[in-house]
Amino acid sequence: MNKSILVTGIAGSGKSATCDEINKLGYKAYSIEDINGLFKMVDKKTGKPFKNYDNDNLELVKRANWICNKNKLQRLIRKNPKGIVFYCGVASNLDDLLPLFDKIFLLKVSQKVLRERLGTRTSNDFGRTSEVQKWIFGWKKWWEDHMKEKGAIVIDASRSTSQIANDIITRSKSSR
Repeated sequence: MNKSILVTGIAGSGKSATCDEINKLGYKAYSIEDINGLFKMVDKKTGKPFKNYDNDNLELVKRANWICNKNKLQRLIRKNPKGIVFYCGVASNLDDLLPLFDKIFLLKVSQKVLRERLGTRTSNDFGRTSEVQKWIFGWKKWWEDHMKEKGAIVIDASRSTSQIANDIITRSKSSR
């Protein structure tokens, strides 16, 4: 059985922590946004990479797209071992990437939990300012609904990372 599983969610939903936990449980999981050369930040208007992008600058954040190279991701998926492999991350071009995966899990948390996580996380500075958080909250529901329409399985990510990871692993093994 070979399965490629996407674990996605908006910034602060717990993708990286869940990825780490899945690895601790003995499964192969990639935090794809951390893979060198797989993603680039581009200007929406020009399509060119940003030179001085800043996660704290709301105007730059609004002008940016976080693009995953589909061909590189496809090669990574093809070269992986047999069994279930998890890919954790999000991209502006996620709709183009969805066909690469057998199942999609959407980590979902309340706005209150999300605000707390974004304000206190140390692994990434995206969403730490109140202005960027407000912008994220403005499209959060739309994006989560969009992912559900695309077939994503919603996971309550307000629980412990152990509970989240075990839930995803169990559901990944089922045929539904």
